[in-house]
Amino acid sequence: MNVAIVHYHARPGGVTRVVERAVESLGKNAHCLFFTGEAARGETPLQKKIREVPNLGYSTDKNAPFGEAQGRQPLELLKRARGAFGGEPDVWHIHNHSLGKNPALTQEVSNLAMAGQKILLQIHDFAEDGRPDNYANLRKLSKRLYPVAEHIHYAALNQRDFSFLKAAGIPEANLHLLPNAVSPLPNSEPGAPNSEPLYVYPCRAIRRKNIGELLLWSAAMPEAKFAITLAPKNPEVKPIYDAWVAFAEELDLNVEFDAGAKLPFEEMMAKADALITTSIAEGFGLAFLEPWLAGKPLVGRNLPEITADFEQHGLDLSTLYNRLGVPLTSTAWDIGAQFFQTLEEKMRASCEAYGHEWSDERFEAAKLELVQDGTVDFGILDEELQRIIIRAAKEDPSMFGDGLGDASAQVAHNRAVVEEAYGAEAYGAHLLSIYHELLNAKPGSVRYADGQKLLDEFLNPARFNLLRT
Repeated sequence: MNVAIVHYHARPGGVTRVVERAVESLGKNAHCLFFTGEAARGETPLQKKIREVPNLGYSTDKNAPFGEAQGRQPLELLKRARGAFGGEPDVWHIHNHSLGKNPALTQEVSNLAMAGQKILLQIHDFAEDGRPDNYANLRKLSKRLYPVAEHIHYAALNQRDFSFLKAAGIPEANLHLLPNAVSPLPNSEPGAPNSEPLYVYPCRAIRRKNIGELLLWSAAMPEAKFAITLAPKNPEVKPIYDAWVAFAEELDLNVEFDAGAKLPFEEMMAKADALITTSIAEGFGLAFLEPWLAGKPLVGRNLPEITADFEQHGLDLSTLYNRLGVPLTSTAWDIGAQFFQTLEEKMRASCEAYGHEWSDERFEAAKLELVQDGTVDFGILDEELQRIIIRAAKEDPSMFGDGLGDASAQVAHNRAVVEEAYGAEAYGAHLLSIYHELLNAKPGSVRYADGQKLLDEFLNPARFNLLRT
């Protein structure tokens, strides 16, 4: 079986890592070639399978002619695949075609669908999910983002995405839940016991990782040390990160930033007493699976819309919290008026950025959903509001006296669950079964799902978060 895998780039991590694991898990069951807009950076087992396609990389000129990116010619993927394979591929496996990083790929998917090519569209991230600039790049294609036909199938990373795509009109028979494979982490010998508990947050400190919440726990747990592995690379978000570094220094919080620049990742994992996550948004959620493979407990914030699938397989995440409620008004702060003003401003701006109609009813619905018994989830506050709470916690740590809990008793059980349900063997078998479904599909007429309904799902007021604006 010849499989043409397509993505904008082959940079380390992210989707490239997913492709690496997919090719490895398929083994000799499929002959895969990786069509990408850039040469690989660094070492990758995909090196001999990469075929560069000019103009396939990130390109987002909103003023480009319809179906082109920055005035360039169409990608002609079918022609290139015929040349590489010596014939048409049996299956196309295309990643993030609707993300808005290059409208030419979105158009090319439509062309392939119309040509009767059998396609699996795997979506890791949505332009509709807190990325209005990406969505704007697709405005001329907004009604043709999600082709529907017997020979077009979709792979979703989690049940949330699955249900959103189904609501938009993609038939359930053409939808597949395809969680990523999880690879065993390198083993390291634990070092000497820490003089103070060490909580490691293995992440790049971008906004949605909710760094303020980590600092809140540092303020509330002065007996512990916290470490964040990586600083952000994007210069646009660096000022927010730098402000957190300065704030932690001002309050003398026991937090080490960019710790991975000083110590190899494996050594950091070995030293950690527990790993922590405070993220408020994830595509798949490796952070909830990988710690157990390293023999480490996980503490912090749960994301039920992501982890529900994991728990169905038996993963025990009972020590994580779904919400960290803080009162809008207390003896230590009064953030109600500022929160509601900021909420309305940011919600209105988000709706306008997506070309979505704004209404007072939408704001009232958000207030009803987001404020419970006079409290709001700390994780939906913006940085300015979070700093108010952190300062108060520094003065009186007892207000968050329950701490982060202990998940060490779940390590052995959860490790076994992850190895069985999310290992390479199970992933490869599942992916191969999807390919065979596509092989047996008969090309039919192409229509398009209702992209507006999909956008409505993501813009639901109950899901609004100031850290995603």
